[in-house]
This record gives sequence, structure tokens and C-alpha cells, in this order.
Amino acid sequence: MKTILVPTDFSENAFVAAEYACSLANESKQKVQLLHVYIALYSGYREEGNSVKQIRWAETESAEAMKNLVANLSRQFPEVDVEGECIKGFMIEVVADKLQKGESSLVVMGTKGVTNITESLLGSTTYEVIKKSPVPVLVVPMDAPEFSFRRIGFFTACDDQELDALLALQQAINLRPQLSMLHFYKADEKAPEKELGRWQRKVEEAYPDWRVSCKAVAVEKVDVNAVTQTAKSEGLNLLVFARPSKSFFQKVFEPSLTKAIANYPTIPSLFINT
Repeated sequence: MKTILVPTDFSENAFVAAEYACSLANESKQKVQLLHVYIALYSGYREEGNSVKQIRWAETESAEAMKNLVANLSRQFPEVDVEGECIKGFMIEVVADKLQKGESSLVVMGTKGVTNITESLLGSTTYEVIKKSPVPVLVVPMDAPEFSFRRIGFFTACDDQELDALLALQQAINLRPQLSMLHFYKADEKAPEKELGRWQRKVEEAYPDWRVSCKAVAVEKVDVNAVTQTAKSEGLNLLVFARPSKSFFQKVFEPSLTKAIANYPTIPSLFINT
């Protein structure tokens, strides 16, 4: 059985992400692995006693919080196998080690932590995981609606490398969604209708079980507002962004846009490296 990995700091936003992961696991017949990474701060030279106390306190507090979280989610989702683990170390390194084992099909993360300081750290951690992860990373906003993958928006540059991203999407969610392929072009340019038509046929041939549509969207500027407005007008439940060597982001988006969407998503957003 495939596993959805969910890093958590036990904040409210992380809990929302864990609920979202459990909902997906219930639909796609996967299990959920919760992961908390804590750092024990050492007091200094010749203060080993305090250091040991800090480590034990961190281990005890983390273990108790994880036990409660697993119990809560198990009550909400009795058909989902939910496990929890607490590890001392640094989040990026621990997550990377977990993903190298090849047991996870997907990472699900929130974006805001317990405090303002934690929020900024968790945001940067999420972005670093996205850049390095060999599996798709799903970022869930605090005010995420109820779980639904009925309408998925895939922002496309009509690049063949994106077929690999769609395969990763299929393997991660194990569902048959309605896929809206969206292509941004500048308002003063001509819409690439023929190219989109050819691209739609290629995607339909590769994924015959999916309901696929393509649409060209004219925008004055390709930015977070354009992405958000398009997603809302199309009634999308999930946004998907591929990150191959010559991606939609690199060709059209500003370099900072990936980070902006990852840190402040308005709709659950999935990032795939190919």
C-alpha cells in the first residue's frame, strides 16, 4: 500500500493538511504517515544535565502530541491506516531521508506554523521540500475547502515533459479526475488554439480514463493574482504545477511565483518535479 507523508508541527494549519491527506488516503486507498521533526537545543559547555533534560522534554512532548493527533485522525477516518513518528533532527534532512526509501507517493504540507517565527520557517521548509522532492508535494492552505479532486487545473506550456508530471499525478492520487489544462498567454498575443488542440489530443491518448479539456487564458500579467482568479472562475478544487527542466514556470512565470504560491496558496496546490 502506498503512503502519504505528512510533516507536522502540530499547528492548526498542519492539522488541516493532515485531515486533507486522510481524506485523500480514504479515496485513493493509501495510508498516512505523520512525521514530526524536533530540535533539542543544547544549553552549552558543561551543561550536559540541562541538555539531556531538554531532549527528554522534547521527546516526551512530541510523543504525547503525536499520540493525540493519531487518535484524533483515526476517529475521524476509521478506514485509513494512520501512523505517527517523531524524530530529532532537521526537517529537510529527515524528509529527504524518508523520501529516498521510495515508500511515499505524495507529501502533504501546510504553510503556517504555531507562531509568526514558525510560520516563516515552515513556509521556507515547504518550498525547500518542493524543490528537492522526488514525489509530488501538495500544499494545503489554512482555509482549504472540504476535500475534493473533482476539477483539477493543470497549468500547461504544452510541453511533452508534462506527460511525466501527469503520470506522477496519476500515481500520487490514484483517481480519475476532470482535468482542465490551462495555458496563459499575453492579452496582446494570439491565442494558440491549434497548438492546444493538438496537446489535448496527446493528453487524451496518454490518459484515456481522464476527462480532459484545454483552454487558453488571456492575461495582462502572469502572476499569483492571474492564477487565483483563473482557478476561482473555473471552479477548480486543486491546482497542479509541473517543474521540469523547461517548465511552464521557467518559460512564462516570474522566478518567484513558485515560492509565492507555495507559501500563500488560496487553493490546494500540487507541485511536481520531472
